[in-house]
Amino acid sequence: MTEDWAEERDKAVLNTIYYCETCNIIVEPGDVDISIHKRELPHHKMRRVMILRCGKCGNVVTDSYAEYSPERNQFWCKNCISETGVDGFHTS
Repeated sequence: MTEDWAEERDKAVLNTIYYCETCNIIVEPGDVDISIHKRELPHHKMRRVMILRCGKCGNVVTDSYAEYSPERNQFWCKNCISETGVDGFHTS
């Protein structure tokens, strides 16, 4: 693995957003709604969501629908993993 593995992995992360499962809304980082939710609505369930690009097919997915392979230093969507198989995904 090269020395810049973290930089290569981070290239696949296109954006990070927040999702409130209680309100069913997406909140962008830096938006005032994040601090309002944390301060005034502590019972709401906020999740940080990464928007990723699949290293195999190039589709854009959320981190819920992707996995990271340290062997490949890539995120793959679940469709590509199921096509290749888990063993194929975790080998370089």
